[in-house]
Amino acid sequence: MNMTEEILITGGAGFLGSHVVGLMLNIGYKVIVFDDFSNGKIIHLKNFKNNKKLQVIKGDLTKKRDMENLEESTGNLSAIIHLAVLGLRQSIKDPHRVNEVIVNGTINILDMALRKKIGLFLNCSSSETYGTAKYVPMDESHPLNPETPYAAAKVAQDMYVSSYGRTYGLPWLTIRPFNMYGPNSHWQGARGELIPKMIVRAMNKKPLFIFGEGEQTRDFLYVGDAAQGISLIFKKPKRVGTVINLCSGAEVSVMEIANIICSHFNLDPGKYIMKQPPRPGDVLRHLGDNSRFYSFYKLKPETRIEEGIKKTIEWFESLPFEPEELLSQEIPRNWE
Repeated sequence: MNMTEEILITGGAGFLGSHVVGLMLNIGYKVIVFDDFSNGKIIHLKNFKNNKKLQVIKGDLTKKRDMENLEESTGNLSAIIHLAVLGLRQSIKDPHRVNEVIVNGTINILDMALRKKIGLFLNCSSSETYGTAKYVPMDESHPLNPETPYAAAKVAQDMYVSSYGRTYGLPWLTIRPFNMYGPNSHWQGARGELIPKMIVRAMNKKPLFIFGEGEQTRDFLYVGDAAQGISLIFKKPKRVGTVINLCSGAEVSVMEIANIICSHFNLDPGKYIMKQPPRPGDVLRHLGDNSRFYSFYKLKPETRIEEGIKKTIEWFESLPFEPEELLSQEIPRNWE
């Protein structure tokens, strides 16, 4: 990629997006962030606010006028990194809006990509498209078996991206990150994710809830490792028109996560880990295969789960909020 040209990052003020923006600016790219700030936060970009190579545009991918303004505001785009999304838990509550953003929003940005004649459309999918593992480790050929409306919408997103490649010749790559965590992650409201929610509750010496027996497993990926993987793929796209998993290649149960967090805060797991009824559509097992990424880039994620959780706790403790304030924004059961 030519670093003198502009790149567009949709959802660039979000959890993953803010880390990707930082890496791209450090490399030297001119970055345009397009975000509606429903999930993203301008504070996530505070470290780059004086960087003259960053432009932030507020807008909604599903609104025609916002998309027209975005297109008018961009010059010679060389690539798009498409990260804009509404999350899994939001899809349980409002599948129509989540589908509108993920599917219709993707079609809108794909159409703009064609008009701009970009050199690469880097599409961010999700391991949720695979559903519960049929076999492990789950490689890129694993069947797509979405368990939730969010996952179904992400499958549709991926199909639209690849179809634009076949139909219109759009150069694309799809990445499938597994369960990410780390600084800038969501703990608030319906957006809250497992690890940050547990950390906030532990900071307040409140029970850590697990749904079912806690035997569900995930392949947790530290967000810094995910962003680094995206930057490598973006700088040197080895094979256009393919799907690449981004994962740690390590399987960790929800119960193990709860125990690690309890240990950090010196909480008795027997007292502070509380079981709740199972959640609908909950994936039971995830373990990713990162051999394709490794074969291309000779690199594997470096952050072990204990180290990543420690870094995430340190980030929470650095925020200008008292633990009680953080807890007031957290919903104990945010699935239904």
